Amino acid sequence: MANKRQIEALNELLKGEYMARDIYDKTKDIQGDEQVQNMLDKFQKDHDRHIQQLKQRIFELGGDPEQSAGFAGTMANMSATYKSLLGPEALLKQVYEGEKMGVEAYEKRLDGLDPESQALAKQLMEEDHEHLTFFEARMDSESQEAENDEMDLQ
Repeated sequence: MANKRQIEALNELLKGEYMARDIYDKTKDIQGDEQVQNMLDKFQKDHDRHIQQLKQRIFELGGDPEQSAGFAGTMANMSATYKSLLGPEALLKQVYEGEKMGVEAYEKRLDGLDPESQALAKQLMEEDHEHLTFFEARMDSESQEAENDEMDLQ
């Protein structure tokens, strides 16, 4: 019974990883900004690795890993595709919020996990925190560029 709860929690985290990976995959090539494209490509690869690690842990606990992000992932994907067409700033804000929600999902489930699953979740959460740091720096850069452009127009 304990494994069942752990498998369910890990599967929820897995769906979030699918969602992140799919959003980066769909939006990175729409972006005209090469630096943002490269960042999204790197983060997509990180989430691919997270997916494999979570699937492996779920198998070890005797469970069946989820195979997709489901309906919520489809909706998030559509929204991110739209935002990517609006430019790097709009997309960065959305994916930042998605990463933040992902970190919160890990934090929320940590206490209910066994020590080995907790260690994995903490490792993945730490990498997602690094993503947040990159997004914050890039969004600050975008804001600064916008302010400079505004000053040039005056």
